Amino acid sequence: MVLKEAKKHIRLRTRIDLIIIAIVAVSSFVISIQFDLSEAIYHFSRKYEYIELDELLPSLFIVSITFGYFSFRRWLDVRFLSHLLEELVLTCPITHIANRRALQRLLEQINKEQTPQHSFILVSVVGIEEVRKKYGSVTTEQVLIEVLYLLSKELTDEQLIISMQIGQFIIHAPNLNFMNAHTLAQRLKEIHVSARHQCIRELKITSASYSISDTITEEDLLERLEDNLSM
Repeated sequence: MVLKEAKKHIRLRTRIDLIIIAIVAVSSFVISIQFDLSEAIYHFSRKYEYIELDELLPSLFIVSITFGYFSFRRWLDVRFLSHLLEELVLTCPITHIANRRALQRLLEQINKEQTPQHSFILVSVVGIEEVRKKYGSVTTEQVLIEVLYLLSKELTDEQLIISMQIGQFIIHAPNLNFMNAHTLAQRLKEIHVSARHQCIRELKITSASYSISDTITEEDLLERLEDNLSM
């Protein structure tokens, strides 16, 4: 929400600045017509030609062009940094896994599609708190990393893991129909069986899938996934 408000504020300031620039440009044009400024500047520069004042105007014109080029290059840098910061906001700084903001951005893009065909799989790891109490936070983080590794082994490159909270993930599977998504969800339930560590094999993993072909909000998606998970 903070990022959206900041972008909205920047767009508003940009519009105001453009309006001010347009007003200044029109005003300058009207004043130039009224007082014939170009001719006055020409006569003034010719009058003081001995101090090379007439050479100052071309120099100022060239400087203004180069300054415009400099400003354009800095605008490109700011735009690049803005995109980079947005990418950093959408991922967890520790695991580099997409977070809940990424799900919001993803749904915004999906809702703009004409005929969206996407599937989502909710994966819930039961027993994480017991692992934390028994082995501590460091081991818990290692367990979660191992679970993420096992999940990623079952997914394709275009399928995205989104971390919702500790021990709960959503898999985005584009162009996957309901039956294939259900099959994938069932397969993800068994990933911990082949884990190397005993504490991971003792976990219980539940999963549920939901396919969409129309616009949907984040709240509705999560509600339907939770309903399917409890069935």
